[in-house]
Amino acid sequence: MGKNRFPVWRLIQSELEAEIRSGLIGPGDQLPSENDLAERFAVNRHTVRTALANLAMVGMVRARRGRGVFVEDRPPEYRINRDSKWSEIERQMNAAPSARVIDASERAASSSVGGLLGLAEGTPLLLVESVRGAAPALLIYSYHVLEHVRFAGIDAAVRRTGSFTEALAEFGVDQFFRTSTWIDCRMPRPREAEALAIPLDAPVLVMMYVDSDAESRPLLYGNAVIPSGSLILRIDTL
Repeated sequence: MGKNRFPVWRLIQSELEAEIRSGLIGPGDQLPSENDLAERFAVNRHTVRTALANLAMVGMVRARRGRGVFVEDRPPEYRINRDSKWSEIERQMNAAPSARVIDASERAASSSVGGLLGLAEGTPLLLVESVRGAAPALLIYSYHVLEHVRFAGIDAAVRRTGSFTEALAEFGVDQFFRTSTWIDCRMPRPREAEALAIPLDAPVLVMMYVDSDAESRPLLYGNAVIPSGSLILRIDTL
């Protein structure tokens, strides 16, 4: 494997994880035996066993007694298109609305966020932080930024309904659509890591987006913080 500052088992785990995530080894496929992997990576079986144990710990594989190690099902897909909404994931997994408000605060619009929302710099905004989940292993930490004057009290509506879609409906927004999406990666903030039950050194995917109303007026700016491996983002172009 060559010299590296990382443990050899971690390098093996990374290689196998990349092959699984890319689909080269698909859901339900059996991994090569410990002997075959030890030969492939020129290591002993104990090192391979450690790598496999860590893949199992993050939910990517499962050992079946007497049969071998098999790849688990792929994480659910979040489709990024005009109709993107977290409620689609909830429906896909037969889950009830589950938004839990962590914090709500007021702040002035920066030039960048104000520009995205079509508001002047300094306009009062409402920032609502929440945790949403469609399964025990599928949680996201969300930030919703909206114009304070128009949506004052929407955090109470989210607390009551558990759903931003339902809360927006109470404010007269029956339809809204995704108009822009950006995807980035970073380390989690302490409050995000605590809410998502992940280590502070575990990278997270961040989906930033703008939703607009039926008249194409910017409605909200959102950030969804997604633990690595828990959700696959699918971008549909047609």
